[in-house]
Amino acid sequence: MRYWPLLAIALCGCGRPASVEDCEYIVERIARLELEKRQQDSPEVVKAEVERTKQVLRESTMRDCVGKRITEGAMNCVRNAKTSQEIVEDCFDGWQ
Repeated sequence: MRYWPLLAIALCGCGRPASVEDCEYIVERIARLELEKRQQDSPEVVKAEVERTKQVLRESTMRDCVGKRITEGAMNCVRNAKTSQEIVEDCFDGWQ
């Protein structure tokens, strides 16, 4: 996930501390959008890949995301994003 370092830096500023669930949701959303971009439609493949991605990023998620400041607006942006790039560029841009 080449966007993870940018996302980790972006999770600062006003708001509330990001929970484990928030951070896992962000990782899952990015993974799903990347799979959609590759036109991966098999629910089994998508589920397995999302879980694999979460496991690979578990340590960095805990270190770089959990507890950082996040706003509800940023989480809404993540929920509504159409691409993983949009998450990084629009949802968290300018939060450094």
